Amino acid sequence: MKQNAIEHRLDVREMPPRQRHPTIFNTWAGLEPGRSILIVNDHDPVPLYYQFACEYFGGFYWEYLERGPETWQVRIRKGDYPDPGFVPVRRATAPVSAPIEFVKPLLLDTRPIFASGGTPCGAIDNAVANLIPGQPLILVVPFEPVPLCTKLGREGFSHRSEQIEDGAWRVEFRRDAAQPATAHSPCCCSHE
Repeated sequence: MKQNAIEHRLDVREMPPRQRHPTIFNTWAGLEPGRSILIVNDHDPVPLYYQFACEYFGGFYWEYLERGPETWQVRIRKGDYPDPGFVPVRRATAPVSAPIEFVKPLLLDTRPIFASGGTPCGAIDNAVANLIPGQPLILVVPFEPVPLCTKLGREGFSHRSEQIEDGAWRVEFRRDAAQPATAHSPCCCSHE
């Protein structure tokens, strides 16, 4: 990347998915304030937004230039931005009747992991792998984990999200008893 370039264009459509986020974040690390990355992708990169919001809140500005259906382009500017520009719209969740509790939920508060600069992927994967039948998983996270909700939904989990008083999110995951348990695939954000 040229140091004097104002904007670095990254077309990630031909990259293997596991290389996309590391490439983007390595490029981001080399940017000076006031510079930007223009990402070209074949799907909405909103999961990337959540990762930026978690790791660089206040230090980036997200701007969609094109929103599908075949190509998405997002400009991410580096600098001090109290407003990130784009903020995802919270999806309404269908009301769920309260099931009878036979086992105590497994609670995982990820905020200390994020606060220490880590990623909660391993802790979440471990919690999911150790759930006993019928046991709900309750995550407390600093943002609504839409990519994780989608990933666990494919594995037979339903979820209910609510924002709590301090601005964090409480997300309860329950495996649908009617669906057979599927093998849990590790981490949705490409961390090892």
